[in-house]
Amino acid sequence: MKKFVLISVFIILVFTLFYTFKNKEVTNNKTPEQVRKVSLRLKWLDQAQFAGFYVANNKGLYKDKSLEVTINPGGPEISPVQMVVSKVDNFGITGADQIILAREKGIPVVTLAVIYKDSPVAIGSLKKNNILLPKDLVWKKVGLIYGRDEETIYRALLAKEKINSKNVNEVALLAGLSQLTTNAIDAQILYEINEPVLLAQQGFEVNLIKPRDYGIQFYSDVLFTTEDMIKENPEEVKNFVQASLNGWKLVFENPEEAIGEVLSVNSSLDRNHQTRFLELSKPLITGNGDMGYSDKKVWEAMQDTLLSQGILKNTVDIDKVFTNSFLK
Repeated sequence: MKKFVLISVFIILVFTLFYTFKNKEVTNNKTPEQVRKVSLRLKWLDQAQFAGFYVANNKGLYKDKSLEVTINPGGPEISPVQMVVSKVDNFGITGADQIILAREKGIPVVTLAVIYKDSPVAIGSLKKNNILLPKDLVWKKVGLIYGRDEETIYRALLAKEKINSKNVNEVALLAGLSQLTTNAIDAQILYEINEPVLLAQQGFEVNLIKPRDYGIQFYSDVLFTTEDMIKENPEEVKNFVQASLNGWKLVFENPEEAIGEVLSVNSSLDRNHQTRFLELSKPLITGNGDMGYSDKKVWEAMQDTLLSQGILKNTVDIDKVFTNSFLK
């Protein structure tokens, strides 16, 4: 009788251990159906500007959240907002002003995280031109690209400094830096994290006028999606946002390794240029509070600027422009 009881207990123990192991195995090994394929559309071509997303992808941060992510480059003829709204991509990176303008048109896009909390837009000139202050732009030739946030920020600076744009000789900016280096123009609108680095590599010293030094704060790159994506897949949205921000944190913990990840995506890039690009980006990304956080007052100030310049015709509900609910 005792022998029978012992055998029964042994059999029960074996089956218990077997099913415990199998259940653990199923839990730890997710089936393909549990992995969600999503894509991110960048604002521009592959470069250090998007390092956090490459790191999150290559280091498995998205995979740890059961996400298989494809990162698609942007370009001059690609609208990230259009690509996301048309469901070609699930997430996108665009300028903050584009979110406000889209909302005015009834396009239901929502900012999930602010990547560049201060815009890198600046007015650059060769040092020999002695353009140090906004007032020095009067009667000078200034190159700019029309219809983008660079123009918006530039005009906001002129307005704040009470400079009539008719007293500035504005010309269309061509690709590259030849207009500036050949003295065809006296100054140009640029990104302080990019063109000055290239000019320095060519031996040119540069003066910069930074609109944020004059109280013009504009969010630049923001991560966004649609209202439908938030409503239908809130957990996936949260996982994507948090993995992306963790990727950016890793970038600044080990920037040299992060540049390696950038170059693995685009080997044609210059390492020194991209390294300096990332160094200059750090305070614009990590400053002014928690990474990714949206301040309603900044969004309201941006809207006021767009309205004052006639770019935005009607106010939008700022509370629908952004959310901080997926940051933690």
